[in-house]
Amino acid sequence: MARETVINAAPEKVFEYVADMPRHSEWGQHDLTVNQTSAGAAGVGSTFASVAHQFGVQKETQTVVDYTPGKRFAFDATGSIGTVRHAFELEPAGGGTKVTKTMEIVKPSLMARVMGPMIRSKTKAGLAVDLERIKAKLEG
Repeated sequence: MARETVINAAPEKVFEYVADMPRHSEWGQHDLTVNQTSAGAAGVGSTFASVAHQFGVQKETQTVVDYTPGKRFAFDATGSIGTVRHAFELEPAGGGTKVTKTMEIVKPSLMARVMGPMIRSKTKAGLAVDLERIKAKLEG
């Protein structure tokens, strides 16, 4: 699933913001917290741990799988619904950046298979909310 928006900021600035995983708590939903668990600067292979509060406490681990400054940032999140790939595609758009945010369950758990229709319906709305919040932070 994907949603997109145009943000009035350069691709490099948008990338810097969305690739800063601990800052996802500024725009993420469900009282999200994210902490880096690997050493060094973030990049492909960096790992993180997150806690969110939706239908109880949800803990996940994240691994960065694509880190292409100004163009693409992606990470795999593994938790109760399996492994989910989250990605941000960035491209210049006039004086700003077209941002496409995607979420794909790449290895669903049994729970994800059973709750698939509900997860899909909530994901569409959630992606749009995330982009609205990112846009507000970067343009505010």
